[in-house]
Amino acid sequence: MQQPRGALMWLQSLQWMVFFLANTIAVPIVVGAAFDLPAADISSFVQRMLLATGIATLIQIFVGHRLPLIEGSAGMWWALFLIMGAMAVPGEKGLVLQQLEMGLMVSGVVLIILSLLPIIGRVRELFTPIVTGVYLVLLCLSLSGPFFKGMLGVSRFGQIDWRLALLSLLVIVTVLTISLKAKGILRSMGPLLGIMLGWILFTLIGFGEKEALADAGASWFAFPEFFAWGEPVWDFGVVLTSVLTGVVLISNVIASIVVIGNTLGIEPDAATYRRGVFGNGVSSLMSGPFSIVGLVPLSVSAGFMMTTGLRARMPFVLGAVLVAASGLFPIVGQFFATLPYEVAYAALFTPFCQMIGFGVRDLMGVEGNNRNLLVIGISIMVGVGVMFLPPDSLSSLAPWLRNIVANGLLVGLIVCLLLEHAIFRKGKSDS
Repeated sequence: MQQPRGALMWLQSLQWMVFFLANTIAVPIVVGAAFDLPAADISSFVQRMLLATGIATLIQIFVGHRLPLIEGSAGMWWALFLIMGAMAVPGEKGLVLQQLEMGLMVSGVVLIILSLLPIIGRVRELFTPIVTGVYLVLLCLSLSGPFFKGMLGVSRFGQIDWRLALLSLLVIVTVLTISLKAKGILRSMGPLLGIMLGWILFTLIGFGEKEALADAGASWFAFPEFFAWGEPVWDFGVVLTSVLTGVVLISNVIASIVVIGNTLGIEPDAATYRRGVFGNGVSSLMSGPFSIVGLVPLSVSAGFMMTTGLRARMPFVLGAVLVAASGLFPIVGQFFATLPYEVAYAALFTPFCQMIGFGVRDLMGVEGNNRNLLVIGISIMVGVGVMFLPPDSLSSLAPWLRNIVANGLLVGLIVCLLLEHAIFRKGKSDS
């Protein structure tokens, strides 16, 4: 494809940059609020996310799958962050972040090793439609509480604030309307436009996070700090959860490559998938030192390309460079950190509703025999049941074991894997 030149080149690069921002800025705001990070730390978090997102995308385009797929926070990764933050004992949320740093790095090493072995297909076969469907349903159910507490003002005031609730509803309606009704480039910009509207309205009624700019330092250019949350800490439960999350996301990497291949009219080969998993392993390994949420190729890139017609390689590369460069200027992170976290929750509500829909779709495609219904029902029942256990009910367990048993998402996934591939293995049970 012919590369654009001059002003057109930079215009298309800026379009890609805006798209990067739409898929990046909300996540560190939400995760930072869940871990009670001060405004200055959240602004640094945003800065690190921008830099790492740009670098990870460039690694994939030159070394990994080599396709125009932007890297962004994986829904499963930042959902894991929110779950771990909700499970954390008061006063230990900083320790949990250090454990997640270690989990991200170990997960990255595992993915890199898997990408170098001829077993990617075998690993992928473990995550049947039943397993992925149960995982996505449990993931979204576990997040419904934090989402509603954030959007309704409970996280801020301890009770429902109808002003915040109505403004959050307005943001959700805006995102839904744009995503379903708009055409062309506007359709892919629903979350960004919803954030902009909500940000303005929340600021007008006095809920802008002004502390981020108030704490701004004098430095205008700075490389983000490595291990900003502290030195990594090993915890078996968190590491196991992280590795399983990384392995589950192999399916996301493969699906994103398939979708972008269809958009470009090309047929990715086995080497492309292996390189994509390798690149994802590198980005996960990199996420630990950067102290950020894990990244993954976003298939929504295909929708953006289809609506905008942007298929040239160079504007995509320049867009990634611009995003990475913006992460070197603290004022950028400080500006985006003024985004109220209620707006971020509301803007991300629709994408997560779609995620639970994906899980339901996977389960609806499964044959409705007794065996499958039992696997699905038991797995979800056990996972949700664990979510309702009081936090102090497991205080007698060792910390590493508590982080496993108290995690309804992980317990439900492990139960589902055991039922699907061992206890009720197909061919050895009645249908």
